[in-house]
Amino acid sequence: MVYDRLFLFTYNLLSNIPQAVIYLPKGYCYNNNIILRGEVFPILKQLLDGVYVVVPETQPKYPYSNSMYFDDDIPAVIDLGAGGKAFSAITGPKVQMALISHSHFDHLHGDSFFPAAKFYVGKEELATYDDEASYHNFHGYDLWSVMMPGIKRPGYGSVIPMPEDVPVSPGFRKIPVAGAFKDQDQIILGKYTLRAIHLPGHTAGHYGFYMEKQGLLFSGDIDLAKAGPWYSNFSADVGDLFASVERIKLIDPRILVPSHRRVLTENILSSLDQYIHIVLKRHDKILQLLKEPLTIDALAAYRLVFPEQRNIYELFWEKMTVYNHLKYMLREGLITEVEPGYYRKS
Repeated sequence: MVYDRLFLFTYNLLSNIPQAVIYLPKGYCYNNNIILRGEVFPILKQLLDGVYVVVPETQPKYPYSNSMYFDDDIPAVIDLGAGGKAFSAITGPKVQMALISHSHFDHLHGDSFFPAAKFYVGKEELATYDDEASYHNFHGYDLWSVMMPGIKRPGYGSVIPMPEDVPVSPGFRKIPVAGAFKDQDQIILGKYTLRAIHLPGHTAGHYGFYMEKQGLLFSGDIDLAKAGPWYSNFSADVGDLFASVERIKLIDPRILVPSHRRVLTENILSSLDQYIHIVLKRHDKILQLLKEPLTIDALAAYRLVFPEQRNIYELFWEKMTVYNHLKYMLREGLITEVEPGYYRKS
């Protein structure tokens, strides 16, 4: 049997001192850690007393996302996308409350793991959990025939197969919602209090959750991904995204928990600047190209967001991203629609 030399770090992410060096086989599960490819991925990463990040078995990329777990008077989770294997590290039936940052599949699919929980969502997206037409509009699928003429939209689950610990397939399904929160609402769990922070841009009803006394912000899909923000559905908005990043900078959290990357405790503000700079580069490139009239299809051909375009949805999202940039530029008076479907710099 081949063994790898592995460092098992303390659960407390604010300490980087390894507790021990041991030898374990690849794929082995030890003390709530999953060992993969010779690396240690703790399922539960403790940030504070009773406060944990629940990390997916592999990397927190689609269809997974980081979740948070609060072992408090009201046991609660933020987001439901860490996957069944990760959620097995906590007692699902014990959880009484689930706060959902926004209505995207990779933050929703684990609702069945928490049978006793009441689900709370942002008021701006409340309808998407109950009404299929609202769900389709939210994702931009009403524009599919315009963006992808002659191509029938396949179910996303048939394009990207789901792992075995993701219990449902992407697509509309009703999720019973107990209530909705709005900006600045306080959620008192007991020892800890969360404040809902409306951070639109990624979606219209995208929220973060801030623990003011502890300086900890769950930023959701303002996630500091190296590829930059994703804002490719109908409810996304470039201007709102700029404003939301600025709002996080004003909050100036000491600990940032994003949905799809590691926890940050340093260089947070500069990381946010680098992250939003990717959007600004796309913005400037599109303005440069619009020295002459161009269509959404012509701009999407430059593949500013999805250079590889591995499936039909990435082509659709490329066009939707361009659409959202143009929507922002029209609103700001930077471009004009010189004839139907053709845009040029003002």
